[in-house]
This record gives sequence, structure tokens and C-alpha cells, in this order.
Amino acid sequence: MGAFLPNYNDPIISILLLLGIIFIVSILSYGYSIWKQEQKQKELVGFLKSFESSEDTIFDIQNIEFEPSMKKPLFLLAHAFLKSGDYSKAINLYLFLIKHTKDSSILGHLAEAYYKAGFLQRSIDIYKEILFNTPRDVEILYKLELTYEQLRDFSSAKEVLGILNELGEDVSKLESYLALQHIKIDNKSKEDKFNELKNFLDNPKESRWVVLRELFKLNPYNAWSYYDDKEFKKLIDILWKLDIAHLNLDIISRHKSLKKLYYAKGLLQESSNEATLFAIDLISSAKSCGYLDSDLRFKYICSSCKSSMPLPFLRCHKCHKVYSMNIEVEVGEKREKSSYSLQ
Repeated sequence: MGAFLPNYNDPIISILLLLGIIFIVSILSYGYSIWKQEQKQKELVGFLKSFESSEDTIFDIQNIEFEPSMKKPLFLLAHAFLKSGDYSKAINLYLFLIKHTKDSSILGHLAEAYYKAGFLQRSIDIYKEILFNTPRDVEILYKLELTYEQLRDFSSAKEVLGILNELGEDVSKLESYLALQHIKIDNKSKEDKFNELKNFLDNPKESRWVVLRELFKLNPYNAWSYYDDKEFKKLIDILWKLDIAHLNLDIISRHKSLKKLYYAKGLLQESSNEATLFAIDLISSAKSCGYLDSDLRFKYICSSCKSSMPLPFLRCHKCHKVYSMNIEVEVGEKREKSSYSLQ
């Protein structure tokens, strides 16, 4: 009788049992992953319900029957709306896509749409939801920090920078930038702000010109004590727009570039033969020949994305890089004095 029963010491039986256990575990694991994905999708849909409001129904597609082939065209259409500034339609389409697909990557685009539309808290909530599932997503962390900054929540922004620093990101410039922004919006007096900003002059060289710009805005005459000719090109617009009452002639006389600048503006009678910027040299030569109607024009270029802006910036409005501003100087015709303020 024993000859017909399987011998459990037989290695073939052990292998079959092992394969059976692996098969059962695989089936259970696959079933659990499907259930987990469905639960995750339900949680996502429930999370998105909190964002539904009247502005999300301006572009009504809720009654359209969704088909998988519609995903890419609708996504491209939403992206086009986002680029053109039609944020309500972009938001509506992103919400529709997330509800009818299992592609959670669209959440990032939805958060960006809310950010550009001005719904900053919604954008933050979505970024946090993304980070709950992918906590080491560096790109999302940078966007979250930027959104906190726009809300003037500098303490939360600083916490995000701490996380980025732990992930190996160099956030020294951003930390310096946040500290400067915090001082700028503080309710302290101009004198107190000036004294606080002086402490930043020992920071890395790339941010020294930033501090000097702020010092000249707060107290132009005292700011001359910290002037360095290395920052001449980064300060030229502010230096050009200073009134004669704010000039420190002792310091100006020691720098040939400054002497030529204020000779070109007509505030000094003596110039230098030092070559500076082409536009300044051109105005100086014209003034020497009796032509006094020239003026400087300034254009601000981001060194990272090459975007051009009419006003100075410390953080690019397009690519969001800090301290990326370069100043282009052009010659124009002198206009009547405007009410331009350094503030």
C-alpha cells in the first residue's frame, strides 16, 4: 500500500509544494495590489471633490462619456489652456482626466494650474498629496516652497528647504533669498532693516550685489560705505537714478567708472577716460560734443531662461531662479523726470 502513496521525502514533492506556495502568494499579492490601487483611486477622487466649485464648471465636459483614446487630446488641450492663461478651463479638464483615469501624475499639472490661477492654498494641498506618496520628489518640493513663499509663509518655506537640503540639494541661495524677503516685508523701521541687511554682506559673492541694491533703496547715502566697484554693472540702474543729494563725492572720485557715469548724467563736470559700458561711453562722448538729450534705458534679463522684463527682479517670474538678473543698458532719448521710486 505504501508503494502507491507519495513519499514526502522525495525532493520533487518539496519542489511542487514550494511552487504551489509561491503561486498562491503571487495571486494574493496581485489581488491586494489591485485592491490597493482601487482604494488609492477612491481616495484621490474623494480628495478632488474638495476642490469642486462653480469656477470648475465654466467649461462643461462632465456629461461627455470618457474613452481611453480621449486622454492624450484632452491633456494637450488642458496644457494649451494653461499656457494661454485660461486657467479655469485647464483646471476643469485636469479634474475630468484625473477622475476618469488612474494617472496621478496629472495632479502636478492641476496644482500648477491652481497656482497660476491664484488658488495658492489649493495648490499647496495638492503638492502635499503628491508628496504623501512620493516624499522624495525634489521638483514638487521646490514648487511647494515657491507656493509657500507667495503666501508669505516663510517659516513653512524654510522647512521645505530643510528637507531639500537633507536630500542633497544646494539651497543656500534660496535660504539667503528668503531671509532677505522676510526682512523686506517686516514692519521694522528703515534704519533697523538697513542694520539687519548689513549682516548679509559677508554671504557668498553672488548675493552681495542683492544686499547692496536693498541698502541703496533704504538709505542711499549710507550705502556708499559698502560700495564695491565689482558690483557696478549689477547696480548701474540704481546708481543712475540716484539724486545728487544722495551722492557721496568722496567715494565717487575714487572710482573711474562712477565718475564717468555721473559725468554722462550731467551731475559731474569732470569725467575719466576709463572705458565702462558702451552706452555710458556713448553718452559721455555725446555730452562732450554738446548733445545733452541722451539717457540710459534698462532692460532686465534672466541669465537662466533669457526672459526679458521691464522691472528689476530678484527671482525670475518665469523660471523662478533667484539672483539670475542681468541688466542690459541701452541709449535712449531723455524724457521728463518721472516719479520713479527705488522702493
